[in-house]
Amino acid sequence: MFAMRVLTLDVNGDQQETAAPDHWTLLEILRYRLGLTGSKQGCDKGDCGACTVMVTDADGQARSLNACILLLPQLHGKAVRTVEGVCGPD
Repeated sequence: MFAMRVLTLDVNGDQQETAAPDHWTLLEILRYRLGLTGSKQGCDKGDCGACTVMVTDADGQARSLNACILLLPQLHGKAVRTVEGVCGPD
């Protein structure tokens, strides 16, 4: 059994609290814990770009990154914007 970590993420401007094992990727958190399925699961290697999100660090520097290769500990202090956050609600 894997130990679960409870963490708070800034996703699309909202604070989201969730629990997941450290080895989970941001893509797994977005899709399976938060129900945000706009970021797609493709290659799981960071090659195809189907899971691309915008990640902004504490200094305000935003970069597009592949959610399938970002592990939870790498997200500390960062904000994430998914395709749902860019497009807004229906």
